Amino acid sequence: MILQINAVCDIGCRKNSNEDMILLDKEMFRDGKRHTKFNIEDTLIIAVADGIGGLNKGEVASERVLTSLRDILSRIPSDLNTEELREVFNTFTIETHNSMPKEMGSTLAGLFFYQGKLFRYHAGDSRIYRLRQGELIRLTKDHSLRESGGRPDAPSNIITNSIGGGSSCFIEFEEIESPLFDNDIYLLSSDGMHDLVSMDEIHSALKKPEAAQNLTDFAKKRGGKDNISVITITVFNIKTKEARRI
Repeated sequence: MILQINAVCDIGCRKNSNEDMILLDKEMFRDGKRHTKFNIEDTLIIAVADGIGGLNKGEVASERVLTSLRDILSRIPSDLNTEELREVFNTFTIETHNSMPKEMGSTLAGLFFYQGKLFRYHAGDSRIYRLRQGELIRLTKDHSLRESGGRPDAPSNIITNSIGGGSSCFIEFEEIESPLFDNDIYLLSSDGMHDLVSMDEIHSALKKPEAAQNLTDFAKKRGGKDNISVITITVFNIKTKEARRI
């Protein structure tokens, strides 16, 4: 199985610093873009973290969350079952949350490829989508007052769960059933993108190879009020060595 990954982490138009950060396997970055391929034989971590706006040192919080995630997953054995892996993610979440100063917090959303299976995980309002055979679905529900709290009129940026930044936290961790079809496209994003770009626009953008950059540009043209992170992951059939666009 081969993955084609395009990732953009952009400061946006109004912020003085970039509190988002992206993790691709062992590399973390902000204020840049990456275009790479991975041939998956064992494990792979992909994630986006968004330091909480309004709290101090959001850029430090996002980096600490991704560093902790990368470090703990790099040490796990190769024979864990799903429940054991869930416990690893729960332990990471609690330990990282408890180690953060109360004024620091970050969202997290990502994918973990492990022994032929694919798992999703998130805390907060960063999101995961999938485009398969022309149908776009969102795989995550925001941990926000609007969505999880059942308050549709609440501002979208009031979150109810994060790693750090509150008295408690949790991580939503699930195996993705039927996870890998040729030409599937997974999308990870921070709210700086998806708060400003509609589902229909995301759907159209994902049909083009430059989707990550285009989605970033859409958000910036609409004001770019927050930092913007976008990752697209296209699944290749390992037998063909080429992606066939949807």
